[in-house]
Amino acid sequence: MSGAISARTKGRSASSGSPSSASAVAAVTGTLFEEGWGRTHGAGYHARRQQQMTRAASGHFPAIFKPVRNGGCRTRSALVAQLTYLTTKSTHIIDSRSVYDGKSELDADQITKVADRFSGAWNEGFSPKLGHTTHMIMAFPIGTKGEDVRTIASQLGERFFGQEGRRFDYLIAVHEDRAHPHAHIILNRRSPDGEFFYLQRDHHFNYDAFREGMVEEAEKVGVRLEATRRIDRGVHSYKPTVREVYQAKEEGRAPVERQRTGGDAERAREEIGLVARLYRSLSNEATHENRTHVGEALGRAAELLSRGQPLQPDGAITMSETHSLEELSSRFADQAIRAEAMAETMEPAKRAAFERELSDIYAGIAHMQPIGAQSHRLNEVPSDAGVYSETNIERDALARLSATDVRQRVETSLEGTGIDADRVIARIETGANSAALERQWLADDLRAIAKNDRLDLERQDHRDIATERLNDLHVELSEALHRAGILRNDGASEAAAVTDANLVANEPTSPVEEARTYVEETDAVLRDMLSAMRANSAMDSFDREADGTRFREAVEEHLDEEQIANLKQGDDSALADLADDRLDRLYLAKAYLQSDAATANGGAAQDVMREIAETEVDRVRERHGETHNEPGTRHG
Repeated sequence: MSGAISARTKGRSASSGSPSSASAVAAVTGTLFEEGWGRTHGAGYHARRQQQMTRAASGHFPAIFKPVRNGGCRTRSALVAQLTYLTTKSTHIIDSRSVYDGKSELDADQITKVADRFSGAWNEGFSPKLGHTTHMIMAFPIGTKGEDVRTIASQLGERFFGQEGRRFDYLIAVHEDRAHPHAHIILNRRSPDGEFFYLQRDHHFNYDAFREGMVEEAEKVGVRLEATRRIDRGVHSYKPTVREVYQAKEEGRAPVERQRTGGDAERAREEIGLVARLYRSLSNEATHENRTHVGEALGRAAELLSRGQPLQPDGAITMSETHSLEELSSRFADQAIRAEAMAETMEPAKRAAFERELSDIYAGIAHMQPIGAQSHRLNEVPSDAGVYSETNIERDALARLSATDVRQRVETSLEGTGIDADRVIARIETGANSAALERQWLADDLRAIAKNDRLDLERQDHRDIATERLNDLHVELSEALHRAGILRNDGASEAAAVTDANLVANEPTSPVEEARTYVEETDAVLRDMLSAMRANSAMDSFDREADGTRFREAVEEHLDEEQIANLKQGDDSALADLADDRLDRLYLAKAYLQSDAATANGGAAQDVMREIAETEVDRVRERHGETHNEPGTRHG
C-alpha cells in the first residue's frame, strides 16, 4: 500500500470515533467476499446456470474441458516432441490456418513446419514459466463420433480463437484411441495482436465459457452435454490428486477422490441443500408449464441431492423434452442480460431507480434463485446503519443532499476512491429496500476501490486493503450524512453491528469451482501458511520441525515425483494447481524449501526469496501506475 493510501486510511480511521463506529459498517461490508458478493454475477448468469442444471437433471453428460498441467512448451524441440505424440495417433486434424485441415495425421516434415510457425512468433526475450504454448483437452461421452468431435472442436476454435481482434494460432488433434473420444488443443499463447492467452475467472477466456461453448456446439450435432459444477450434481468430493491417479494405475484400481473435511464439508452440504431446493423450484415451474417429463426429472434430482446422492448421466430425458424449458430460461436470461446492460449505460439517478426495480422483480421469483445462493436476501430487510439502507434514510431530508456543503462533504470523502459521487447520491436518494440491493451496491463500491488502487480481489491481502478502505469510507460518509440529518444512524450503534453480524454469520461460502484448485479452499495447512506469508513474506516459515514436515507432506500430496523434483530446484510452476497467482506460488515454494533442512539454505531457496522481493516490488508499481505490464504475463 502506498504512502498516500496509508495516510488517507489512517486519517479516516482517526475521524471515525469509537471502534464500534467501524464495526456497524463492517458487519455489512466485511463479509462481502465470504458470501460471494465481491464476485456477484447478474441474473442472466444464474439463469444460464439453471439451464445447465436442467440438462444435468435430464441425464446429459458433463462437458469436460481442462488445461493440461505442465502442458505448455518453452522450446521448439519440446513442441516438436509434443506435436509428434499428438498428431501421429490422431484421426482428425484442425488447423487455425487451414493448412492441414482435413488430414488425419501429420508426418515429420509437417510437424516441423508447424513448430517453426509457432516458435517464429515467440518473443526471444520473454520466457513464460508455463510455456509459450498452452495444451487443453476436451473430452466427450463414450460413443461420440469422431466426426462430431471434429465439428464441435472446430467450431469452438473459431468461436474463441478466430474472432476479429482476438486471433490465435492453434492446432487441434482428435483422438479416438480411448473409450471417451477427446480433442487436444495446442495454442500459441501470444496472438498477432499482442494478447497473451491465460485462463482466469471473469476473464474473457475462462473455464465456464469454454464448457458452455462445448454444450452449445455439441447440441448442434446431437451430442447431449451439460456444464454444471460438481457441487450442482451433488458431488461432495474433490477430484483425486495426480499422485493418487498414478498410484491407482500402478495398483490396477480406480482412483479415490479427496473427501472434504471440517468446515469445507459442512459448506458443501449446505450448498448442495440450496441446489436441491432450486431443483424443486425448477420442477414446480416445469410442471406448471405442462412440461411433465422434465418436471419429474428435476424432482428426482432434488430427491437424490436431498438424500446425499449425486446425479448420474443416464440419457433418460431426450434433448427435445428439455429444450422447451431451456427456452423459458433462455428468454429470462436474455432479458436479464439486456436489463443489466441497460443499467450500465444509464445516468446515475436513473440507474439506481432501475436497479431497485430489477431487485423488486427478482424478489418476486426469489425461490428460483435469480441471483444465485444469495437470492434469499432479496426478501430480507437492509441493515439498520448502512449508508444505502432505506431504513436508515430520512426521506423528508433528502433535499439536503443538494446543498453545497453536503455535496462537498460527499465528494471529499470519495476523493481518490474511484467511486462516483453522483452514483452514491443517487443510491441514497433511491434507497436500498432489501439486503440484496444494499450488498450489490456495496460490492460495486468495493470493486471500484480495487480498480482504482490496482488491487486484485482474488488475493486475500488485497481484499483486506480494499475492505478496510470501504469500511472507513462508509463510516466517514455515514457520520457526515448523520450530521446533516439525512441518515438516522451514524454507524456507531453496537446493536446494529450485532444484528447485521448475525445476519451474515451463518452464510456459507461458495465452494471452489473444479477448474481452480485454490489453496484457501482445499487445505487448511496450505491456507494458513499462505495467509501468513502474504502478511509477512520475510518470516521464517516454521518454528518446529513437525510443522515443516506437515506442510511439506500437504504440498507433496498434490504433486507427482517430477513436480516435487522441480519444486526442490525452485521451480514454482510445479505449484500451478495450488495457486493461480505467481506471487502465491513463490510464497508456497519458499515455505516448502524452508520445511526441510536439506533445502532451507540452498541456492534454490535464495533464488525464490529474490524472486519474491522483485515480484512484490513489481506488484506495488503495477497497482500505483508506475509500470504497466501486459495482462496475463504474471500467469506465465
